[in-house]
Amino acid sequence: MTLLPLTILGQNNNDDSTAKKIVNKFFEIGWKAGLNFDSSGNVLNLSNEFNNIDDAKGSVNGFNIGLYTQIKLSKLYVRPELHFSKFGTNFENITVGQSRIELPVSIGFKIFPLLSAFGGLSYRLDLGNTGDFSLESISGDSSAGIHFGVRIHLGKFGIDARIERGISENEANLLSNNNINIGKIDNRSTQASLGISLAF
Repeated sequence: MTLLPLTILGQNNNDDSTAKKIVNKFFEIGWKAGLNFDSSGNVLNLSNEFNNIDDAKGSVNGFNIGLYTQIKLSKLYVRPELHFSKFGTNFENITVGQSRIELPVSIGFKIFPLLSAFGGLSYRLDLGNTGDFSLESISGDSSAGIHFGVRIHLGKFGIDARIERGISENEANLLSNNNINIGKIDNRSTQASLGISLAF
């Protein structure tokens, strides 16, 4: 009388284990984080208080953190990501901080078992800014971009390097603390990032 329930219980455990293996074979979810480098926007129509535009150009450094999912199809995979990104622009005497929600979607191809190349589109929603100077959006709070890069796969752990470039027009007025317009920034910048990911 006791063997039947034990047998049924064992079958259920085996079924759950088989289903989990099938899901893990084709689907992955996890968290990601990274650093952003050298992604300053182009400064346009700068006021005369700066010697020249070249002196006002700098770099953007920041971070991103969020989640990803990955659908695996043999050597191909589709990878949507959702993360919060924050960065600060440091010019000669301008400090502008920005934050945004980013949704990149990549299609990747495994060149080798441990290495893949990927590329895709990104949607970005600006959340606001901080710093000595502020930005006032001219052409919208959202923008689109393209990205490409390479990823190293080490089991549940991954390392990727990517380049992203804005493709939709997205300019912003650069305002002083007194709300005086001192120039414009074209946010269609080229951004390099280095990230890590870990599957659940």
